[in-house]
Amino acid sequence: MAPAKAKVLLSLLLIAGEARAAFFAAAGKVDITPDLKREGAYLAGYGAAGRKARGIADRLYARALLLSDGRKTVALVGVDSIGLYREDIERMRRSLGWLGEDRYLFVSATHSHSAPDTLGLWGPLPGISGVKKKYQRRLNDSIVALVKDLSGRLEEAKIGAWRVETKPNGLCYDLRDPIVIDPEINVVQLRSRRSPERALATLVRWSCHPEVIGRDNDHISSDYVGPLCEKIEEAGGGTCVFQSGLIGGLMSPETDHSPLRHFEEAKRVGHAVAALAIKATRAGGEWTQGSVDFRSRLVRVPVENSRYLFFMPNLTFGHKLFGQNGRRIGKTQAYFLSLRHLIFFPLPERLRPWAETEISLVQAGPVAFLGIPGEMFPELAIGGYDGRYRFGHPLIRPTNPNPPDLRRAPKGPYLRQRLGKHAVLVGLANDEIGYIVPEYDFIFNPNRAMHPRPPGTHYEETNSIGRSAAALLLGAYEEMLAEYAGR
Repeated sequence: MAPAKAKVLLSLLLIAGEARAAFFAAAGKVDITPDLKREGAYLAGYGAAGRKARGIADRLYARALLLSDGRKTVALVGVDSIGLYREDIERMRRSLGWLGEDRYLFVSATHSHSAPDTLGLWGPLPGISGVKKKYQRRLNDSIVALVKDLSGRLEEAKIGAWRVETKPNGLCYDLRDPIVIDPEINVVQLRSRRSPERALATLVRWSCHPEVIGRDNDHISSDYVGPLCEKIEEAGGGTCVFQSGLIGGLMSPETDHSPLRHFEEAKRVGHAVAALAIKATRAGGEWTQGSVDFRSRLVRVPVENSRYLFFMPNLTFGHKLFGQNGRRIGKTQAYFLSLRHLIFFPLPERLRPWAETEISLVQAGPVAFLGIPGEMFPELAIGGYDGRYRFGHPLIRPTNPNPPDLRRAPKGPYLRQRLGKHAVLVGLANDEIGYIVPEYDFIFNPNRAMHPRPPGTHYEETNSIGRSAAALLLGAYEEMLAEYAGR
């Protein structure tokens, strides 16, 4: 059905059903696996250089869930990718014509460390982009085509939501103090109203890096996300859309790290999480309809990372950069600023650029999706400084030579508490600015290379846009949520 006809159908259904809220959904997926002969690929994640892909272990997909109440429409897209920048999302929105106040594209990356470089950080040598432009265009075009197709396949639906509290032991653990592991698996399912037992889609959100498959791998893979989605789809859950959660900190799979067992372990982790999600949807619950709403806000964050300033021209690939005077910084100016930073280190604060990113909130019936443009530390969004989420581990490792001072940790209420029962906190949403590190524990070596790192666990600072990001983002969320509550 053409999108124009679908819109007419939605209008007629709304008129016919004024006595109750109308709610519509459609879901589907598209294969985005790179053609290694025609497009090539450098695998992302791990270290400063990429790994040339030499084979395909399993297929990569973009999966989408389209929701509408006849007035507003949102596409929730999960992509088997290390990450996408805001400029990628903006290009997709322009291609769709979704730039108004009634339609919104919400794209989150699964963050697989065995997917192609789509951020320009893992090429043949450190500092050289590994992005293959032909593949990047096809990836973006495939998502646009999928959303357009789903716009013509909307049907009346009902929505159910569950929070699965689980012990993460054996699945995920925290590599950095304080030990705070998000135990919540969010499950959202859409079923056809006409055929109530038929699932259109199941959305699963979980907080753990898809890096079961290690740095020695040279084959394309979705890591544990592929097996997770396949199991749910085979169980009749419709299209499975996976969303990454609060994975900073660093949330890493607790698995057998033998290279001979990587793919087997990825399947074990994926199937374990999928089984919990399937069990939740079969245990019953409240099925409702409801309205669809969304809002977003642009936030400018200073680029404070010394490494990022060296490669400032690369930042213009994915972000709009601005000076402190509010004027746009182009690639040529970024090149000269980067050169000045290298020669006359460090670049004066007054000359440092600010990157524009996006935060967002999507409401679908009883569920609130909060879009976080990077890898946020769980404790910033759920608390846990009191040890409630350490799951048998010491809150601070006794061997830590540089422990965090928890007296300086931010106080609640935290984002999850503010959003209510069905709060789905989604990382790598509509952008990737790196790790979002608590300001009180942001410790780094101020030299050019940021090495050697300070004692303790301070790797994440080297892959964060800077110390100020967490406070600026949290402040912007406070304002956005206050506006939303008072709408």
